[in-house]
Amino acid sequence: MILKSLFGMLCVAAFFVCTATAATVEVGTGQNSSGVYLEFGDGFIAEFIVKFDALTISGLDLFDALEAETTLTTVRDDYGWGTFIDGISYQGHSNIGYQGDENWWHYWVNDGRGWDSPGYGVADRAVYDGYSDGWVYGRAGEPVPEPAAVFFLFGGFMLLRRRTD
Repeated sequence: MILKSLFGMLCVAAFFVCTATAATVEVGTGQNSSGVYLEFGDGFIAEFIVKFDALTISGLDLFDALEAETTLTTVRDDYGWGTFIDGISYQGHSNIGYQGDENWWHYWVNDGRGWDSPGYGVADRAVYDGYSDGWVYGRAGEPVPEPAAVFFLFGGFMLLRRRTD
């Protein structure tokens, strides 16, 4: 009985985590597209598809397109070595400035080989068709859970449920 209750609570928690994700928003026009993933410190997740015609654009161009067509805003600082995204706000969710520990915007890129923390900044990023940029506030981990990890967790919950029936 306790395990059934635990399973029920986990299902409810998973439901609320899933509802913290906004619907994917598409902006721009063109034959090429790139994804932008934002994970705010409060757990809210926003995902975007940016369409463009050029062979390549910069990571900063992705934000320019989002700011032109949505309510998303960024705070940008230039320290002489390049543009730093110091704040992002969207739909009432906002993280601005370094707040200590991991509380800053971590930048991730995916060129079709998985997420990687780049050794360059958003303005120097060459974004091609099918690439994605991810931004995570408050933790250093990759922006998107690996499909295998999600499957493992779901499978574990189902086994737990099966054993309690």
